[in-house]
This record gives sequence, structure tokens and C-alpha cells, in this order.
Amino acid sequence: MLNLSNWSVLWEPVTRQSLIDALLMTCAISGLSWFFSMILGVGIGLLREMPVAACRVLASSYVEVFRNIPLLVQLFFIYYILPRALPDAVEKVLFNFGWEVVAAVITLSLYTSAKIAEYVRAGFNTVGARMQQAAAASGLTWWQAQRHIFLGLVLRTSLPSLVSEFVTIFKGSSLAMTVGVAETTYVTRQIGTDTFQWFQTNLYATAVYLLCAWVIAGLMSLVERRLRIPGRIGS
Repeated sequence: MLNLSNWSVLWEPVTRQSLIDALLMTCAISGLSWFFSMILGVGIGLLREMPVAACRVLASSYVEVFRNIPLLVQLFFIYYILPRALPDAVEKVLFNFGWEVVAAVITLSLYTSAKIAEYVRAGFNTVGARMQQAAAASGLTWWQAQRHIFLGLVLRTSLPSLVSEFVTIFKGSSLAMTVGVAETTYVTRQIGTDTFQWFQTNLYATAVYLLCAWVIAGLMSLVERRLRIPGRIGS
């Protein structure tokens, strides 16, 4: 029978510090992954709209590969297989300096950037071909038009989808436990194993992910309202 009365396990000094460190690790992985996935996703999305066919093919292949392979499979490949393809000295350095965290950030960045690239492409379709023609008629090169006109419009138009991906990254960071990253899910599972207080620890983890997702969505909603484009993003 479950013991629902012993909640002290969550605020004992050692346990409390472990939970705080785990939450900080979750936030760090999520923040870094979001940063790199935005850079990659926007870049790949632009390449998909380039007038050079080879760039479009390469960008489309990138999206198809990383969007359609399950996230956990990608994580295992990057963590277990990729270092084995490197020299032994390099492999040893990687595992000595926290390769599990780096692998989690790389995996989340690649997977999410493929989805962001699709949102960017959809944003270009929303902006429309007439504006592209107007930019060309004004004498702007393709790159100048993207930089000064389209990129800002596309990102603001795609903002709701980008917000949802930020929340998805935060939740997806829990998969890092499978390669030994001491994030929230990993630490709460370990505490539950050591103390047999499964209900308390799992409820804590559930509350952390739920509350953080609400906070992220709320903050990004404020940004969305401030940056919305009337007629393109909801009033």
C-alpha cells in the first residue's frame, strides 16, 4: 500500500539539493537546445527557399532525416555510435567531460531544428510570392530581401509554432535520463528507488514539468502579443 504521508523526503537537505541541481540541469539542456535549434532551423529554412536547387535538396534531406527518426533513436546514435567513429583519444576526452549532456543538447537541437525549418518554410509561404517579386523589383538581392524584409515577418508569423516547440524541448529533455544525465526525471527516479517514496517523487516531477511548461507558455504568450502582426497572428 502506498505511503502518502511521508513528504519529508522531498525537502531533506541532500535530496532538496539534488532536486534543485536536477531542475537547473533540465533548464540548461532546454535553453541550450532551444538556442541552437533556432539558429539551425532558421538557417535550414532559408536554404529550403534558396533559388539554388542543390541547397534546397540538401536542406530538404536534412529535414526529412531528423524530423522522421524518433528522438530516442537519434539520442542513442549520437551518444553511443558517434564517439566510436572518432579516434580513441577524442572519444576518451568526450566521455570524461560530460558527453552525455552534450549528446542530449545535440540531439534535441537537430530534431527540433528540422521542425523549426518547416515552420520557417510555411512562414515564407504565408508571406507570399508577391512580396518576393516586389523585393526583387526594388533591386534587392535574394539575401538582402531575406535579411531586411522576410526573416522578421516569417519569424513573427511563425511565433505560435516556435513557442510550442520551446515547450516540447523542455518536455523532451526528460529523455536525457536514458544516457545518464542527472536531470529532473533521472534524479526523481533515483530518489524513488532509494527511498521507495514513488508517489511523492513522481508527483514532484509531474508538477515541475507542468508548472514550467505553463510558465514558459505564459512568458512566450506575452512575447507573441507584443510581436504579433495584425491579420497574420491572432488579435
